[in-house]
Amino acid sequence: MPQKTVLSNGVPLFVIKGGREDVLRIDILISGGYGVQSQPLQALFTNRMLREGTADYSAEEISRMLDYYGAWIEMYSLQNCNRITLYTLGRHLCPMLDVLESMLKRPTFPQNNLETIKANNKAFYHINSRKVDVVAQRYFEQSLWGEGHPLGHIVAAEDYDAIEREALLRYHKSVYGSATMAFFLSGNVDENSIAAIESRFAREWGCKDLPAVQPDAPRPILGSRKIKLEGVLQSGIRVGCMAMDASHPDFHRFRFLTVILGGYFGSRLMSNIRERNGYTYHIEAEIDAYGTRNAFMISTETDNEYVEPLLLEVDKELRRLRDENIPDDELELVRNYTLGELCREYEGVLPKAEVFISQWLAGQPFEAVNDYLDTVCSVTAPELRSLAREYLRPEAMSQIIVGV
Repeated sequence: MPQKTVLSNGVPLFVIKGGREDVLRIDILISGGYGVQSQPLQALFTNRMLREGTADYSAEEISRMLDYYGAWIEMYSLQNCNRITLYTLGRHLCPMLDVLESMLKRPTFPQNNLETIKANNKAFYHINSRKVDVVAQRYFEQSLWGEGHPLGHIVAAEDYDAIEREALLRYHKSVYGSATMAFFLSGNVDENSIAAIESRFAREWGCKDLPAVQPDAPRPILGSRKIKLEGVLQSGIRVGCMAMDASHPDFHRFRFLTVILGGYFGSRLMSNIRERNGYTYHIEAEIDAYGTRNAFMISTETDNEYVEPLLLEVDKELRRLRDENIPDDELELVRNYTLGELCREYEGVLPKAEVFISQWLAGQPFEAVNDYLDTVCSVTAPELRSLAREYLRPEAMSQIIVGV
């Protein structure tokens, strides 16, 4: 389990020690994400622009330092969190922390850099708008939350044009600060690593309280929707619904049921739709996290002529789970596969950090990671059939088809 310590200003720091190599991973989580933005893309661009220049370093200097020290930074904006992840050698931690501190506390959001990034992102948007899988995902997420819901908005080209430097400054001022931060430090950690973070981030700074998050309930759009995309050779398909939160007593069993349906190469969907019928190259079922909420989703792409027969086979596999107990040999096979995947997830300290960060983002205690292991070892076929009857009902599903 992560070892928790608290910086002098109350910021939590979770330490996950392991590995002999001189490698560290630092994850900085800033509560808020796009759940508290006042316009589309505001959170994404604010977080992305942190590395484009600060009061202490230009964008070119930040890039040169990362290259010189062999470090890497990844930046994400999620529903309930903005996130920065740094990979670095332990002996270079201090100069990298200097860069991170400046990025978080003193960004300047240079106008020229902002215009360049807006143009690049808008170009990628137009390219992705010709990809059936991307467009299907956009409409599926709208179906989960509902039209008019802040989290159901489908980003448009005009949203990129509407982003202005002042909006990024406002968002940074209202969201970034010691009151909204948490640190995860993993790898070959020693007392000097912790002291280096303490020396740079232990004073109070930034916002005092996070803006209120609108607690709008999802207003899902059920049933089938077809979105035309002229000139494409394949159709993108999404089928699914909102699922229970990670705290729900059925969550881990439902997660295991999803693996049986479409979570590994020999799953029911792959065996039927790819291997037996040849309708697609790949199809999967998964549970996606949206902050503390989860969604169940089946995703695939197929030739336009196979859309209807593919959907009939998907419905057939869902019906089989509702109507029949899973055979013992299949249940044991998926148990063993899942246990092997859990071993892989915990194989090193850096992948292990990702597991605990996911727990934190879902609002779950770290100890809950063991609940899934217990469930995998003990769940029965009748329990899984009962879950399928309750949660995999066709009338509760949204279906998106993007193609010609």
